[in-house]
Amino acid sequence: MLIRLLTFIRRSLQRVRVSRELDEELQHHVAMEEQQHAARGVPPVEARRRALRDLGGIEQTKEAVRDVRASWVDSLWQDLRYASRTVWRHPGETATIVAMLALGIGLTTAMFTVVDVLILRPVPFQQADQLAMLWMRGPTGGRTTVRPSVLHAWRESGVLTAAEAANPDTALIEVGSMFATRGMARVTPGIFAMLGGVQPDRGRLFDSTDGGAGADDRVLLSADVWRTLYRSDPLIVGQRITVNSESLLVVGVLPAGFRFPAWDTQLWRADAFSGNGGSPEILPRVYVRFAPGITRDDALRVALAAAHAADSNTAKQWPQAEPLVRSDDYYTRAVPVFAASVLFVLAILCANASGLMLGRLSSRQREFAMQTALGAARYRLIRQTLLESCLIGAIATGVGAFLAWALVGLSHGFLPEATLVRTLSPLSINVRTLVATSVIGVAAALLTGMLPAWLGTRVQANASMRVSERSSTETREAKWLTRTLLIGEVALACTLLAGATVLVRSFMNLTRVNRGLDASGITVADLSLPTAVVTEPTARMVISQDVERRVRALPGVQHVAWSRGTPPVGGSFSVGDWIAEGGQTVSLEVRHYAVGPDFLKQFGIPLLAGRNFISNDGVDIVIVGERFGQLLWPKLDPVGRTFRFAKRQYQVVGVAREVQLPTLDARLDAPEFYYPFVDAGGFSSLSITCAEPCANEAQIRHTLASTHPAIRVSGVRTLEAQFREQLARPRAAAALASVFGVIAVLAAAGGLFSVLTNAVSRRRKEFGVRTALGASPANIRGLVLRDGLTVSGVGIVIGAIAAAALAYPLASLQYGVVITDPVNGLLVFSVMAFTGILACWRPAAQAVRADPSRLLRED
Repeated sequence: MLIRLLTFIRRSLQRVRVSRELDEELQHHVAMEEQQHAARGVPPVEARRRALRDLGGIEQTKEAVRDVRASWVDSLWQDLRYASRTVWRHPGETATIVAMLALGIGLTTAMFTVVDVLILRPVPFQQADQLAMLWMRGPTGGRTTVRPSVLHAWRESGVLTAAEAANPDTALIEVGSMFATRGMARVTPGIFAMLGGVQPDRGRLFDSTDGGAGADDRVLLSADVWRTLYRSDPLIVGQRITVNSESLLVVGVLPAGFRFPAWDTQLWRADAFSGNGGSPEILPRVYVRFAPGITRDDALRVALAAAHAADSNTAKQWPQAEPLVRSDDYYTRAVPVFAASVLFVLAILCANASGLMLGRLSSRQREFAMQTALGAARYRLIRQTLLESCLIGAIATGVGAFLAWALVGLSHGFLPEATLVRTLSPLSINVRTLVATSVIGVAAALLTGMLPAWLGTRVQANASMRVSERSSTETREAKWLTRTLLIGEVALACTLLAGATVLVRSFMNLTRVNRGLDASGITVADLSLPTAVVTEPTARMVISQDVERRVRALPGVQHVAWSRGTPPVGGSFSVGDWIAEGGQTVSLEVRHYAVGPDFLKQFGIPLLAGRNFISNDGVDIVIVGERFGQLLWPKLDPVGRTFRFAKRQYQVVGVAREVQLPTLDARLDAPEFYYPFVDAGGFSSLSITCAEPCANEAQIRHTLASTHPAIRVSGVRTLEAQFREQLARPRAAAALASVFGVIAVLAAAGGLFSVLTNAVSRRRKEFGVRTALGASPANIRGLVLRDGLTVSGVGIVIGAIAAAALAYPLASLQYGVVITDPVNGLLVFSVMAFTGILACWRPAAQAVRADPSRLLRED
């Protein structure tokens, strides 16, 4: 009843519209005829009467014209109703096709979201190509911060639209008796205007007075912090909160999707970086927007002159402009590979769905033949079947969008740092994603329905009417198409499985790398004790001793050691020529750490030769790692030898075991050496070895921050977490590749199973005849197995050739294994062969169970 009511309403509205159009056309013709009669001198009233008489035929044919104009709409509506009934006539098959397409659409949409935020749009701000981080670089490296005088000089240079500062940091937030650690940044008030388009959800942004003397306690919160820690308090603006043991005034709440300068920044504190208020000991990290109409090279030349005039320490340095999000070689290599993998999976699932659609249409040959005999044109049949595909595609698109939303939400909890650290755009479903989902859904529907619609509706009415539906067979074209699709599915599945095997084995190899140290139970706290605030070395020593005493009093603490940075990725790095006396001159990047006498023992780094540091060693006494020593003095003992870098000379007193970083980027695993730790001034690291139970990171941070007002804690985390961070992306790659490989294999197996099952149901009479003529069950089973395994074998061969072509794109993602490894080939072949046999076995068993006497009695 509802469908009939909707049909009546639609037709009524259509007739009203057509009638209105025809009325307008009639009035136009009447006016034209009336003008012609008036031009001959006929009075106006008589001219009107004659015009209506001459055009009276239009009124008589008006209804016929209306029906002609509305007929194609009615026809389309009928086809749509027929297609909707046909779709739900076999709900099981429809659900299977929808599930396959939805899975492909969901995976593709989720991958598009990742590609969008990592590669296509990592910086979501206005005119992002004009934004950059600007710092001064020297021949041997440099710091990413500059003096406030340089910041102000760049503001006045005239080649920059804006120059602001934003230093990433971390914050310990106190809410009642609870402590929480969140990312924080000290920013100049104009940073949000420079980025453009930033609007607060509540309150206001910083104004020009915030961050200066008397106004250095202003803070902005992210909506995430406001909701989770302060339970969406509507009166949060204007309240004071405790951050790093300081009372700060909340002036506004920013949207949850805003992130800058780091992906995890959730608090922003105003800091003028002028020496008047704020934190004079913190050097600003400068972000700029280049002025339009000025080339980048010209702007950098002016910035160079301004920096040299403002700070004499930059005399031998030059400005370095970097994008807000640094390019990551791993993502540049990995994301396109996985995007292609997702497209392969989508192609497999679409091919599988297309095969099911073709089988579904092939079983309707009598129906199509009857429609053709009654006068239906073939284009009408094709339109009906395409509408079925479109309806299925529309349902699959909706389900796929929901699946993509779930997958994106899962990625936040699965590997947040590995997927978000290289982007400032929030990883979420947005308008761009929904548009992409719609496009993907349309493409999937067309890929699924075009060939089945063309081949499935190709019927011969007389021949099809004579054949019973039960004994109908596929056309030659349909059979070749289904087999070709299956071969393609198996080949793609084999290729994806080979790539997944390489990535999984690479990850396993990385986890087994000998690190060269023992990271168990070690927590590293990065802190600073500014020499501008505590100027006397004696006072800094007293403070550092007090810090040690308080930390040792925490539960479970066994050892404490000072250093400047810790392996594997901390410390300082220098790039240039290292000149060894009696050895070689090598140009490379080297990491170096200032450590105390107990540092190597605490980290489980054994001395292989020489001695450890003693109390009177100066900073020119070093202990080198194995690799650094071998590079400078191949096949020689480094102990007792010296080397020079820049204008300094160092003497080697020991050789320590090499610390290795499990990474795919060899540049990150640089050689290292150690020199004595002298003073806790500036930035330092405190390594804490704990036994269970141990104080948590929030307790350690609170203890350090409360020791002295000048101490700033920038981060506390376990050493094991630093190694896990390096393994996060390879682990994500292995997991994604495994998921894609499993889906591809199961889809290919499902397609083979469904096609063989359908073929067996169509060939039941043939099997009955063969059995009646003496064919054994083994012969019948062999026919089906031969058909399925031939398809699988051809697909595996093609897939093996295609997998070999993956050697180049996977070269930078693999570690200790190659795709042409015989072990890989054996694993892939075993899995594909076993899966193919399983997919063929049940249809073969169904063929054997055919009853000849019953089948031969069927029509």
